[in-house]
Amino acid sequence: MHMRLPVRERVLMALLSGAVLLGWAANASANPATPAPEVRSLLGQPQELGAGQFRWLGFKVYEAQLFAPQGQGFDRNGAYALEIEYARKIKRKILLKASMDEMIRIEGERSDHGQIQQKLTACYRDIQPGDRIVASPNGGNVLKFWVNGQSTCTLQHNGIRDRYMAIWLSDKARDRGFAQQVLARQK
Repeated sequence: MHMRLPVRERVLMALLSGAVLLGWAANASANPATPAPEVRSLLGQPQELGAGQFRWLGFKVYEAQLFAPQGQGFDRNGAYALEIEYARKIKRKILLKASMDEMIRIEGERSDHGQIQQKLTACYRDIQPGDRIVASPNGGNVLKFWVNGQSTCTLQHNGIRDRYMAIWLSDKARDRGFAQQVLARQK
């Protein structure tokens, strides 16, 4: 399933894709991030495992943090949450296309990509500066999404946890530095 975007949005998509190619600037702060309320409700007393900033031409696009329950470290099969706070306005269809392009880049074309894209459409929203998306797995086949603290969807699909989270957390992630920083703390 391919969407044809207007010229202005194709240019923005090209810029965002180019930014992904350049990777994130590491953001190792001395002060741990304060997790969003939905992250605290999911994980109890969460600890930050890693953080990064995604910048394009010097402008911050978003910041991301990965959280797990205090003392757990990163466990792919355990509880964790990825929180992304955006600094730029981005349309839902741009976020959706970027996610699907990355999934296809990582795993190649698969027959179920159209199904995943359709399911993700319900999870995403148009983003304004300061908005945050939280994604958290519930087992290997379920991902829960929140936008600004409101649950937007529970995506159920075979293997979706590892396939979707690979965009940020795999050895094939565009920002290997962020992935390595997080995975270095794996238990």
